[in-house]
Amino acid sequence: MRNSAHNHLNERAESAMVTPPESLLDPTATMDGHSECGSMSVSPSEHRYVGNDHWATILENIADLKEHFAQKELGVNDSPYPVPCDSVDGSSSELAFQSPHALLLYGSGYNQAASREDILEALPPRSKPPFMGPAFSKRQYEAFWTNPSEAPVMWIGLLFSMICLAVLASTPSDFLHGHEADQQSQLIDLYREKIVQCLTMGGYTKSGPFVLETLIHYIYVEFGVRTDANKDVWFLLALEVNLAMRMGYHRDPRHFSGISPLQGEMRRRMWATVLLSDILISSQMGMPRIIKESQCDTEEPRNLNDADLSETTISLPPARPETEHTTTLGIIARRRMLMVLGKISDATDAVKLCSYAEILRMDNMLQEAANSIPPTLRMKAITASITDSPQITMSKLFIRHLLYKGQIRLQHRFLYLDSASPSSSLPQHTDYSYSRKACLEASLGTFQIQHVLEEETCPGGQLHSVRWRVTSSMNHLFLTATMILCSLLHKKQTIERQEEICAALRRTREVWVRRSKRSGEARKAAATIDFVLGSRAGDAYSVGDEAACGDHPHRPENTLQQNFQDHIDFSGPDPFMTPNLMDNFPIPSSDQSQGFGFDMGMNGMQADMGLDEWLPMSGSGASW
Repeated sequence: MRNSAHNHLNERAESAMVTPPESLLDPTATMDGHSECGSMSVSPSEHRYVGNDHWATILENIADLKEHFAQKELGVNDSPYPVPCDSVDGSSSELAFQSPHALLLYGSGYNQAASREDILEALPPRSKPPFMGPAFSKRQYEAFWTNPSEAPVMWIGLLFSMICLAVLASTPSDFLHGHEADQQSQLIDLYREKIVQCLTMGGYTKSGPFVLETLIHYIYVEFGVRTDANKDVWFLLALEVNLAMRMGYHRDPRHFSGISPLQGEMRRRMWATVLLSDILISSQMGMPRIIKESQCDTEEPRNLNDADLSETTISLPPARPETEHTTTLGIIARRRMLMVLGKISDATDAVKLCSYAEILRMDNMLQEAANSIPPTLRMKAITASITDSPQITMSKLFIRHLLYKGQIRLQHRFLYLDSASPSSSLPQHTDYSYSRKACLEASLGTFQIQHVLEEETCPGGQLHSVRWRVTSSMNHLFLTATMILCSLLHKKQTIERQEEICAALRRTREVWVRRSKRSGEARKAAATIDFVLGSRAGDAYSVGDEAACGDHPHRPENTLQQNFQDHIDFSGPDPFMTPNLMDNFPIPSSDQSQGFGFDMGMNGMQADMGLDEWLPMSGSGASW
């Protein structure tokens, strides 16, 4: 979006983060008294519920649009993209994999009782996965290849999970065609089958060594092979959370004398990962988070480098100052945002609606969490940011994504409320203009992140090497922002910014159309924009118009600086930046996809590739 038409991203964040007037902090002020119970869809084959914060519920609140889609799905109007019904909103992506379901839940279709020999035969040659990492982990790795039959089967499952993730990240299926795409799908199918066989053979519910790491990696594989939200991943999340709690990760290690200092710090890092996956996946499915804050007391990990810890560590060294970037600082910064996002999730998903004063207090907490991001991990001026690695740039965009996620969840219910509302449950003096502005700014800012990612993850873009990090968990917020702006435009509540909203929707529509060949969610988003813009201006939009639907445009080299100047202003101090837990590990490019690098870290092993922000790899301090 051009600077002449839109405020810079920092300006949006600052305006949306302005502290509300004290007059709004009235403890007697309540939210709208109607139930806001979410959306329930009942069919002969399925009962499906999503909460009132989910984008599908926002979409259903546009009555005309709901009727429009109902006519399309009944065949009244022909559609170039018929809508299947698998994911949360009734759409699904086109999967090229042998099993559309999570193998651990439904079985792989193969012999689940495979022998150890059968599993080991599926490993690639030793020359394919080169090793890097601490000495004691290298000893494990060397010992495995010396005598594979002696290695614990769960350790072998962890190895397969690393290989599978490396294949998944090396070249996303969107960029492969024909035989190459088939080969990648077959490899991922093979490796995820072996992960499940190892989990089953090793009795994963016994919660032994390497189980939680292997399960988390497996869940990411199932998550990564799907373009859209999928309920199976949410059910797998419950396994992850319950297993982590069964193993005591939700309680701080200081309570238990049998846990070494090294193990304790690794457990704190692991629990921070479980927290993030719970919040993002649960909200993506329109469901309350699973973890209850009142039942957990695991502390924030210390700001330490991996070299500060070893197997022989007797007591933890003092934390390094937060002005010093370590392999743990990223986990610390992200966890601070997560703690507030968890409170926001609990409040917005509660059956009894909290007061407006409480909403504003949580808004202040979100600001404080953003301001607590360590100085070395904050946004820098554009002239300095352009030298950052793709991993760091992606991390900055992700923390901004978390900020907007919190703001939208808090404020979107107040978009259509004002002091003249006829509802008897609303105090007549309450002014919701702050919430309306914050939600609108966050939605527009979310589109800016989407546009940067869409352009710079294309071939030739400077985020192309980390393009696989843009998963359905990030797309969920883009979808929510799309439905909010469509709703505002359709209800003529654009706060005197109609042209800006229309321009933003037209541009994001281009993104959804390009993705619509593979994504049912993208098809629905594009069709929603078509309907809303067409109903207002008579525009002849159609999801099927673009011949390039599903294709990825190419961008020239070295355009990131100009793109950020067009979309994002990094000038001045900015607290909204998240660390990347994998900054020190290169990501395999498409021409390296035949070889996989592994880092045997402090608590297992780690693929030399990185992962999506909500699910770092197990192993070294750069992850757990």
